[in-house]
Amino acid sequence: MYNYSVIIPHHNTPDLLERCLQSIPEREDIQVLVIDDNSDPQFADQVRQVCKQRANVQLTETKECLGAGYARNVGLKQVKDSNWLLFADADDYFTLKAWEYFDAHKDDATELIYFYSICVYSDTGLPGDRHLKMKNRIDDFLNNPYHTTEGFLRYNYYEPVAKMIRANVVFDNHLQFEQTRWGNDVHFSTLVGAYARSVAAFRDEVYCVTISHGSLVHQHSLESRRCRYEVILRNNAYLRQIGLPEFQDSLMYSLRWAAKLGGLKAVLEFIKIGREYDADFFHGASKWITNFFVSNQEYKHKDKYIVRK
Repeated sequence: MYNYSVIIPHHNTPDLLERCLQSIPEREDIQVLVIDDNSDPQFADQVRQVCKQRANVQLTETKECLGAGYARNVGLKQVKDSNWLLFADADDYFTLKAWEYFDAHKDDATELIYFYSICVYSDTGLPGDRHLKMKNRIDDFLNNPYHTTEGFLRYNYYEPVAKMIRANVVFDNHLQFEQTRWGNDVHFSTLVGAYARSVAAFRDEVYCVTISHGSLVHQHSLESRRCRYEVILRNNAYLRQIGLPEFQDSLMYSLRWAAKLGGLKAVLEFIKIGREYDADFFHGASKWITNFFVSNQEYKHKDKYIVRK
């Protein structure tokens, strides 16, 4: 039996994949599953060589090129008798002490454990800020552990990384990632939070999130914003369905991007889509102005990393 199964989707970044794999110990209790999502031919051989260098890495090459959600689901099917699931993106990596922290909790009865992340810019190595929202969720919970702060941690911490997830939570409830190009991890993370019987959080830094030019999180087109918007609409509908409407995500951010990328026509289209989901457009209205200025500042200093179409 493995203590950990690590699932890593990959596409066209073998050098970064190698860095990620080097941050994982070569141990018999760690199963590493790299799912190559149909990388271009010029990268295929390098990907194979990178994975062959480590005995505990299993490479699966897909031909469909259906995105990270599909690749992660392929990885889930290959998990073998593992206690914990860990997820990583190929362009990120684990910190030097991550596995020391994981090992300290591998025998815990808790089903979902959250940890701190850090963030750097890939080209400069300077500190970034992509981790701050995740960090703040943990801080709020640890500083004031009650229903609301635990709920935001369970249902609004959308990234699957920097978490130890009990494998049975995923497999007993048949959980999968959405097969969308953008935002595939949002609903999966909410479902894991909903089904886990117990959660814990620690301020140990286990994972480094990177910022690089043109990565999926920095692709801003009307298509990408529409996709992310529908992901949030579906997730909000689920939260209303299970009686937790207070943890819905505000739709203001999506409508703002619709206006920026497609003008009034796009905003009206987004509103029409939202009505199909019985969306609550005014949820979080008290924070709209604050969020507007925060998001403006958030992207002002990382504009060169954003790809717009």
